Amino acid sequence: MPYATINGVKLNYEVHGDSGEPLVLVHGYTGDITDWRHQLPAFAQSHRVLIVDNRGHGQSEAPPHRPAYTVEQMASDVQVLTRELGFERFHLLGHSMGGAIVQEIALETPERLLSLTLHDTADGFSSAFMNPAMVAWRDWRFRVAEEQGMAAVSQMNSPFPPPPHMPAERLEETKGRLSGMTVDAFIGAWNGLSAWQGTQERARNIGLPTLVVWGDMDSPFIIEASERLVKTIPDAEPAVVPECGHSPQFERPALFNAALSAFLSRVSAGAPAR
Repeated sequence: MPYATINGVKLNYEVHGDSGEPLVLVHGYTGDITDWRHQLPAFAQSHRVLIVDNRGHGQSEAPPHRPAYTVEQMASDVQVLTRELGFERFHLLGHSMGGAIVQEIALETPERLLSLTLHDTADGFSSAFMNPAMVAWRDWRFRVAEEQGMAAVSQMNSPFPPPPHMPAERLEETKGRLSGMTVDAFIGAWNGLSAWQGTQERARNIGLPTLVVWGDMDSPFIIEASERLVKTIPDAEPAVVPECGHSPQFERPALFNAALSAFLSRVSAGAPAR
């Protein structure tokens, strides 16, 4: 596994594919590069695909300071890493928290992007995180993390039932990933996403070919936010994956890959103008 020290933090990353337009995939909160295992075979044949563990996730280093996990900081990590790897212009996709990260990149340096895909994400998370049920769930998990450690957090039962196509083995992998996180990364990344300013007033300035994709069984908050992003971002395209919750790339990868592939084919630099 290659590593690169970016903004003082050692990040784990992989590049798959030898040719084609670059495609960068950014995972969500508590995720890691294995989130994309069903996308690599499909897209590495036609693209150079970069996957990276965000700071504090997967095999990347976890700073011990919780304020180090802001959305803006993680966006900077992706920006610097792509420059070091020679990805001058690329397609960019972000899932959930990764969607917040890539929106910041799209607004900061649109000239570097060929397209943007927002995957089961939102234009802000603070309102959802203030929901009383979410606050209670957060506080309970944070208390267990502080008092008993992340192994105990991984064994906590989720109040959200798994969607119908979520592989059982993936649920077990999720427990392992949680166990491997540090308490600082677990709490710091949540706090960073909660404090993110969002793009409700800025998304209209995203002037890139944009796909907004979500599962039709995701939370009402994510579905409403996705629909709002489609309306706000000029000429954004929607794609709804049926019978899916928050992770269609894992739940129904063939359908997810087909939607993403069709979009990338339409917006490729070599594609005919629409």
